[in-house]
Formats: sequence, C-alpha cells, structure tokens
Amino acid sequence: MARQARSATTYGIYHIFQQGHESRPLFSNEEDRIIWLQMVARAREKFRFKLYAYCAADSQEYHLVLNLQGGDISKVMKSINIAYAMYAKCDGQLFKDRYKSTLVDSRNQLLDLMGQIHRRSRARKTTPDLFNSFCCYRGLVKDPLVSLDLDDFSALEEIVQSSKEDGKPCNRCIQTVSEAEAHLKTILSLNQVTAEEMYRDKTFRNQLILRFRQETTLSQKEIGQIFGGLSESAVSKIISGNAGEHRSKAN
Repeated sequence: MARQARSATTYGIYHIFQQGHESRPLFSNEEDRIIWLQMVARAREKFRFKLYAYCAADSQEYHLVLNLQGGDISKVMKSINIAYAMYAKCDGQLFKDRYKSTLVDSRNQLLDLMGQIHRRSRARKTTPDLFNSFCCYRGLVKDPLVSLDLDDFSALEEIVQSSKEDGKPCNRCIQTVSEAEAHLKTILSLNQVTAEEMYRDKTFRNQLILRFRQETTLSQKEIGQIFGGLSESAVSKIISGNAGEHRSKAN
C-alpha cells in the first residue's frame, strides 16, 4: 500500500514524536542526549523555528514542540535525524519509523501537551532536568543547551501548573533540609557553577529560591538556611518580589 503524504502547514505548531528502533537505545547515555540537544539548537538556528518544549528523558524516544514560522517540517526533521544518525554510527536501524507530527490548534491543547511532555521525566530521578524543557520554565538551568521562546507565553505559571500531576502540587515534594541541599547540589552541578558563584548571581539565586518555595515543604527559614544563611525576611522579600515580577509580565 502506498504511503500517504504527510499533511503539513508552514505556519503551525507541531508536536514531534520520534521513537528509536528496538534493536538499540536511541540515547545510551547523557552524552548522546547532549549531542542531540546541540543538533536541535543548530537546526533551530538554521531554520528559524520557535522551540516551545523538548524531552529526551526516555532512552527510546524524544519529543519536540515547535512553531515552524514558515519553515519546512521535513527539512527541519531531516536535519536533526540525519545528523544524529551520523553521530550514532548505527550499523542497523536507529529509528523505528518516520517521526510522527501532530498539529496543535489551540492554546489549551498546547498547554495540555506541554504538561504531558514535562511530566514524562518527573518520575525519572536518575535523568537530570537538563533533558526536559520543564527545567527552563522553572528557571533551574541557567544556560540550557537549547533556548526556549518563553516570551511567546503571557503567563508562565500556566505552563508550570500544567506540568504538575493532575494540576496538583507534586506529591514527591522535597520535605527535608538534607534532601533540599542534595537537590541544590545537583542543580549547581548541571549548571557547572559553584555555590559561591550562585550566591553572587542574585537573579539565578532568586529563581532557585522561588522554585524551592513552590516545590518543597520547607519553611522560608529553612530555605534561607540552604541558600547561604539568608534571613527569613530576606527570603520572604525575594519570593514576593519574584512573584510580583511574574504577575506584571503576565498582564
């Protein structure tokens, strides 16, 4: 039976889903994922599409959400997949089939889709947030390998909320200071910055404080403790100030 032509529009937002072949992992390690992200970044620069989300948490698949901006989806995907196949040097079949593309035709559908994608790695504690774009919306990665077009969204809180399970606060929230300290250490390691550098970069530090307030059960005093001994009142000002900034951007 003849293969049906893929329907496409050059000014659409698409969810791209690509599976690897069962004969070998699509991503064997973190290095593979980093290389893939760099290829996505190069394709983004070449074809000028807008990138809204990505996920490479699973070893056998990846997800992209992009706005073509008048580009050709086939050329975009060939650029990414051919480059990655050449890097992988796979003797057999690397991809299970052609990528699947689904047109997103409403804001609510987009938010729901991004929530589903972001939740894919929330249960995978061994996979760093670096390989799921949720980290970018939470502000936990200072210099992500792939930039996102965050200015396209008037209310980032909607995206964060849609990415939480069932729209409710995470049921795996950090509950102790020791857990929070370990999590902060992991974040700093991903960003390749020291604690001292983070303390000096107040914008980055304040973003982290806001996220820890939202995703932990720690008190403001305890949050201040893990961020270099800040006072409870200082943490309160940072949280209220950042929340006000987000609200002003949404209006």
